[in-house]
Amino acid sequence: MRSPVPTPRGTPDPPTRRRVASALLAGLAVAGSGLLVPAAAADFPKQPIQIVVPFPAGGNTDLVARVLAERLQAKLGETVTVVNRPGGSTNIGALAVATARRDGYTLLIGSPASYVVNQFIYPAMPFNQDTAFAPVSLVAQFPNVLVTAPSTGIGSIRDLITTAKAEPGKLTYASGGIAASSHLAGALFNQMAGIDTVHVPYKGTSQSVHDLIAGRVTFTIDNLGPLLPFIQSGQLLALGVSSGEPVSLLPKVPPIASVLPGYALSSWNVLAAPAGTPAEVVELISRESAVVLTMPDVIEKMRAFGSEPVGGTPAETAAFLKSERTRWEAAVKAAKINPEDFK
Repeated sequence: MRSPVPTPRGTPDPPTRRRVASALLAGLAVAGSGLLVPAAAADFPKQPIQIVVPFPAGGNTDLVARVLAERLQAKLGETVTVVNRPGGSTNIGALAVATARRDGYTLLIGSPASYVVNQFIYPAMPFNQDTAFAPVSLVAQFPNVLVTAPSTGIGSIRDLITTAKAEPGKLTYASGGIAASSHLAGALFNQMAGIDTVHVPYKGTSQSVHDLIAGRVTFTIDNLGPLLPFIQSGQLLALGVSSGEPVSLLPKVPPIASVLPGYALSSWNVLAAPAGTPAEVVELISRESAVVLTMPDVIEKMRAFGSEPVGGTPAETAAFLKSERTRWEAAVKAAKINPEDFK
C-alpha cells in the first residue's frame, strides 16, 4: 500500500477540504430542491390552470368543477379553465392528467371511477390508480338516492325488499350504464338485502328517468342531483339515501343503512394533480380550495344540484381514497362485471 502523500505547506488539510466540499454540495442540493420548490410555490400560478373533467359538460362533476374553477380563479389571480375530456369510463381524461407535467397547472376533478373503481373492472389499465395522482382535496360528496315511481305501490325500503323477495327476478333496477355508480349501488343493495332484481343499463341517468317515472323499471339508486327535480315534483318517490345520515335536501328520507346496516356507497369528487407535483404547490391549491368550499354562495350553488362541499388536506384526501378503495371493490364484486360487456 502506498504511503499517504504529505499535505503541502500552506494548503488546507483534508478535513477542511471535505468540509468545504460538503458545504458546497449541501448548498447546491438545497438550492436545487429545497429552496426552489417553495419559491416556485410562492410564485404559483404564473400561467393558466386547467381542471380536466372526465365527463361531458352539464353533469354533476362538471357543475362542481365550474363552481370551484370560478372561485379559484379569483383567489389565485390566474385563469382557471374547465376542460371536458370524456370517454373510457373516465380513463381518457384521467390519463391525460396522470401523464401531464408535474407542475400543478393540470388538475383532475374525478369521481370514484377515476381514482378507485376502474382498476377492478379493466384488466389492463393505462395507469395505476393508486399511484398516478397527488390528492389535493375532497371537493364534494353527493349521496345516491333510492327512488321508485308512486305507481309501483312501494312506499319504503322494507316494502321494496319484501316485494323483491316475494317475486325473485321480477323487479328491475335502472342504471346510467354498466359499471356506473348506480349499477354498483344497485348490485350492492341486492347482495346485502339478499334479493334478486334485474339490472337494466341505460346510456346515462337522463335516459332512465322517463322509464322510472312510467314504472317500466322498478327502482334505481342514483345520484341525487339529477333525480331531485323529479322527487320534488312528486313524479318519483325517495325511499332512502346512501349516506350514513339524512341529507339536507331530503331531511325526512332515511339512510338505506337504517334497514341494511353497513350500506354506504355515495359518489364524490376529488381534485388531484399528477403524482410528483411539488408538495408545496399541492398544499397551496388545497388550502385555497378549502377556503372556496366554505363560501356561502358556493355551498348554496353546490347543494342546489345535490352536492355537499367538503374540503380536506392532501393527507386527509389520500386517506379517504384509501378507505373508498375497499368499499367500491366490494360493490364491483357484487356487480359481477365482465370486461367483455364493454366491447
